[in-house]
Amino acid sequence: MNHKYKMLTLPKGIVKNREGTLGDLLLVVDMQNAYLEGQVWACTSTSIVTDNIIKIIEARAVENVIFTRYIAPKNPVGTWIEYNKQYKEINENIWLNELVERLKPYVEYYPCYDKSVYSSYGNEEVARLCSMADRVIIAGVMAECCVLATIQDGIDAGDKIVYLMDACSGGSKEYEEITKKIVEYHSPRCTELMTTSQFIESKKF
Repeated sequence: MNHKYKMLTLPKGIVKNREGTLGDLLLVVDMQNAYLEGQVWACTSTSIVTDNIIKIIEARAVENVIFTRYIAPKNPVGTWIEYNKQYKEINENIWLNELVERLKPYVEYYPCYDKSVYSSYGNEEVARLCSMADRVIIAGVMAECCVLATIQDGIDAGDKIVYLMDACSGGSKEYEEITKKIVEYHSPRCTELMTTSQFIESKKF
């Protein structure tokens, strides 16, 4: 756990453990309808990723959970201006930007933060909460884009990252494998790689 951020009030659903940290924090990146199989930004296995996220939460394998959503910037600059033009119809579609239906019940208890850049660390509150965790457990989409950007920022912030290989999905199996190799490059110094089952089993005493 690093102490870059002030330890202010914690949001709903987030609690400190006996050691005064957030323990293992599950960061669920951008599990929105746009990334479901058959949708405009479809990933290879968003439904399986959803299953595995639910398994982790229901098994109480983490002390805390936070979600993020990518929402296009209202006042884009630079290359984001062209990005907004290219994906205008997607950005303005309310349903596509919502979290997948099966994860919505968890957001009633755990916090969800919007961001307008790829990395979840682009939201200051997300970065603050991650800095309070023993490890940041990463799940979500897209592996090669928002997930990888989040991991890289987490490494730069000094946070220990656990990449759940079967709880992250990308635009293709090739991109998923490339992302895995990049994350492996930083292991074991900054990252760990596990499957969902391995992570849950590792938390049993």
